[in-house]
Amino acid sequence: MRILILSGNTGEGHNSAARAMQEYLETRGCEVRILDGLMFLSRPKNEFICKSHVFLYRKLPKVYGMGYRLEEYQSQHQPYQKKLDAKAARLNNRRSLPRRKRGLKIFLEEGRYDAVICVHVFAARLMSELRRSGAIDIPCFFLATDYTCSPGVNQLDMDAWFIPHEKLIPEFESYGIPREKLVPTGIPVRAAFYAHHSRAEARRALNLPEDQPIALLGCGSMGAASMGRKVVALTEALPKGALLVAVCGNNRALERNLRTLIHSPKLQVLGFTDRMSDYMDAADLFITKPGGLSTTEAVNKRIPLLLFNAVPGCETRNLEFLLSIGCAVAESGALSLAHCVREMLEAPERGEALTRRCEAEFSGRAAERIYEALCTRVAAHGAASQK
Repeated sequence: MRILILSGNTGEGHNSAARAMQEYLETRGCEVRILDGLMFLSRPKNEFICKSHVFLYRKLPKVYGMGYRLEEYQSQHQPYQKKLDAKAARLNNRRSLPRRKRGLKIFLEEGRYDAVICVHVFAARLMSELRRSGAIDIPCFFLATDYTCSPGVNQLDMDAWFIPHEKLIPEFESYGIPREKLVPTGIPVRAAFYAHHSRAEARRALNLPEDQPIALLGCGSMGAASMGRKVVALTEALPKGALLVAVCGNNRALERNLRTLIHSPKLQVLGFTDRMSDYMDAADLFITKPGGLSTTEAVNKRIPLLLFNAVPGCETRNLEFLLSIGCAVAESGALSLAHCVREMLEAPERGEALTRRCEAEFSGRAAERIYEALCTRVAAHGAASQK
């Protein structure tokens, strides 16, 4: 099969899920291409969407949260089929497609793709509008990368929605998405996060001390605001001989601030790294924001997960879901977070209880399940087209 995966550059999680799917699909002989779905917009509009998202997320999280909740409210109160029918009527009344959609239509036709997987709602909206206008007839699927039905997801026109967990089916149904189109597959992560290496082996590979407790702090691909006070508190609260490894992601300002602010043998500061899988193998505890991909990587790595500072919006929903199924603990303030880290490093049995819950709730077969559902539905679409 020839598969197109449409992602978006508003945070690295969508791209990580796309690469994880590409990695697995290629092992099954598929030809896969990943594209930024926003590239079919004008360059200024693409840049505005991405930069404004990052700015609000980093600098004005309360404003970001207000916007998210407004869109969430609108999604909850706009009937699914009624909205789709109205938009389809508007599109069918147009004499021609808008330029951005014409470009995507031509690209799909020239690529002769058998299916499209959208891991970003903006890209999925473009595909949905093409489908409703009758411009294309290609199986299309939405892959949710957060543990919630995000705003706008119920207004898409998809052959199926691949959702993170079976316990989320009632939520997606409550937004009007037909039950038969919901496939609880899990969120795919790269194969490295399903592999489990010994702690000693991972520490030797990373040149980390083998005989002391290590806490891993992840700030997300875009970094997290106001981290200095938390890192100071964490460093001071660590048990004697323990080490905190802080990964700042793409936020270079955060990395510089931590290196300048704190000089302690208990702290190691990193920028972006492509070895998070190894660091998770090496650590006793993972402290992070509740991003969809970073938490999914952690639960599949079976590392105890401590969450903090949810940016209002989908991260809040991720946190609520993971707490509800017992796969994480959470703290908000710097001192309470530091106290919890110390407790968990000194009492490993608490973390072991979390990893047992992760084993029960997450199978580690997300990409495989998506591939199986993809094959079934693409085959059914082909059979229906030949009639």
